[in-house]
Amino acid sequence: MANEERSAGIFKFVIPLLVLSLVAAFALTRCGRRPPSKTAHEPTLSTVKDNKNALPVVHPAYPGPYQTVLVNNVEMRTGRFAAGTYGGTFVQSIVGTDPKVVNPWTCNDVPSRQLSGLMFSGLINVDPYTGDLFPDLAETFKVEPDGVTYITRLRKGLTWSDGKPITADDVAFTWNTIIAGGYGNSSLRDVTTIDGKSPTVTVVDELTNKFVTPKPFAPFGRLLGMPIAPKHVVAPIIAATNGRDLFQQLWVISCNPKSLVTCGPFVLDRYVPSQRLEFVATKNFYMVNRDKKQLPYLKRLIYTIVPEVNTNLLKFRGKEIDLTAIRSRDVSELLGQQEALKFKLYNLGPGIGTTFVTFNMNKRISPKTHKPYVDPVKSVWFNDVNFRQAINHAINRNNMVANYLKGLGSPLFTAEPPASPYCNKALSTFSQDLSYAASLLQKSGFVKKDDGCLYDRSGNKVEFDLLATAGGTFYESVGNMIVDDLKKLGMKVNFQLIDFNIIGDKISNSLDWQACIMSLSPGDPLEPNDGANEYKSDGRLHLFDQRLPDSKGKIVVKDVRPWERRIDELFNNGAATLDVVQRRKIYDEYQQIIYDQAPMIYLVTPMSIVGARNTLGNFRPTQLSQSGYGLHNLEEIFKAK
Repeated sequence: MANEERSAGIFKFVIPLLVLSLVAAFALTRCGRRPPSKTAHEPTLSTVKDNKNALPVVHPAYPGPYQTVLVNNVEMRTGRFAAGTYGGTFVQSIVGTDPKVVNPWTCNDVPSRQLSGLMFSGLINVDPYTGDLFPDLAETFKVEPDGVTYITRLRKGLTWSDGKPITADDVAFTWNTIIAGGYGNSSLRDVTTIDGKSPTVTVVDELTNKFVTPKPFAPFGRLLGMPIAPKHVVAPIIAATNGRDLFQQLWVISCNPKSLVTCGPFVLDRYVPSQRLEFVATKNFYMVNRDKKQLPYLKRLIYTIVPEVNTNLLKFRGKEIDLTAIRSRDVSELLGQQEALKFKLYNLGPGIGTTFVTFNMNKRISPKTHKPYVDPVKSVWFNDVNFRQAINHAINRNNMVANYLKGLGSPLFTAEPPASPYCNKALSTFSQDLSYAASLLQKSGFVKKDDGCLYDRSGNKVEFDLLATAGGTFYESVGNMIVDDLKKLGMKVNFQLIDFNIIGDKISNSLDWQACIMSLSPGDPLEPNDGANEYKSDGRLHLFDQRLPDSKGKIVVKDVRPWERRIDELFNNGAATLDVVQRRKIYDEYQQIIYDQAPMIYLVTPMSIVGARNTLGNFRPTQLSQSGYGLHNLEEIFKAK
């Protein structure tokens, strides 16, 4: 999605780590660490040609692996960067609506994910320089020769913010109850199951856990980055009669910060609705600098809530914000202001998310209203592949790249973005072709009459509503371009910008919508199984035909389309396939089906640009850290004086 629209996007699935939600390269070794070198068989982001580019893609030097050191009988992780200055306040912005929660197990929007990632950690993390896994809450991890058994050992001496020890019981409870039970965001269960079965997690001793997957499960090593919950706090809540509802309300954004029990480097201190969130450094974080002094350096983080992107840019220029995403359209002007305004622009490469138009293809009856979720007339259109492909070929993506992205981006046609190592580059790109689009409509009985309007075979005028999130300029601009493109086919599109939370509720709960421009941000840019909850028919983000979960959070599908069933099979097979070459073939086929059926009509991929103040010490962004705005090492970033 476009840079400034990230706060409005939804993530497919995320390993909600510190601020970096990424994936490691494919294999685990028995010792739990791998050297930074790559082989030809390991997936990584596609390289970007940036010759003669005024803003080349970042390629920072590898700082070496993390080390562990014993400090006051606690196994601490040692920083990799130069010693910094303690104190200071770091200011970022959230553009658009307020985050909803700071609970990493219930969040389903990007700001909530990033903020909760400041406070909760998983067993492993991902090196944004190499893509390799490294221990986080865990001190060691390994996979046994059987390929289904994983052993993790927590760092000695770790505590929750309330002083209680972090133990293997917390790990087992998180996985066996919260994740496997579908509490909160059931997408976490979607991507951790294989053949519909969750891993079994047992306690070996106070610090050691054993994970066993039902069969070899290629993505599982990365999934060990799931955040760990404090059992002594959460278990009594879930055990209540209405435990599922109570858990959903745990640590909403308006909660009392004193109720938070965390293990990350920062904790929420204050929330002022529609204005800001303030975080303070914690005292129990398990990381020190090279001099064995406690991290983080920063004393306070402030997230200013800004209603729209133009105001955000003014605040950055006015030095009110230390770091922000930058629209592609603003880059050329800002390049000449870097020295005078004391900031630098960083190009983190092609965006790892996707932006698309999707239609509500739901043909079912609402049990609440006893009426169809979608007007039956429009439902016939949306379920017609010729109708969807006509729109696909009528959209002028080149116009979007040239006029909005100012050339800093590219048209998008595939479910896996171009930077993904699994992108099916054999799928043809194409330019706008209104004649071909009209011929597709004609095949399905649509007729453009003398009044310039398009009618279906039953004489119904083609008119539908298109929604997008308010607060930025990207969706507004792209949406209006789509309206103009489809008008040439005779379609009337009623385009409306509304609050992100309202759109989220319509798509995920009420199912009361027709068409929408949406962005999905992956937590795992190198792992296609990250999209299982999006593309599988029982996924919690199967947006184009969302089935609702039952009281236990389980989705049962009774009306799967043949091509949906094939995608289900492909994702199941892909997750169980360890050979990278074979996995690529499997994920090529799912992309081919999406390309042919067009349930999502992909639009453009912008470059990911970040602006940062020169006063930020140890700011070393990488291409793999773009989902966290380059702040993969936030605990080591400091404010220079």
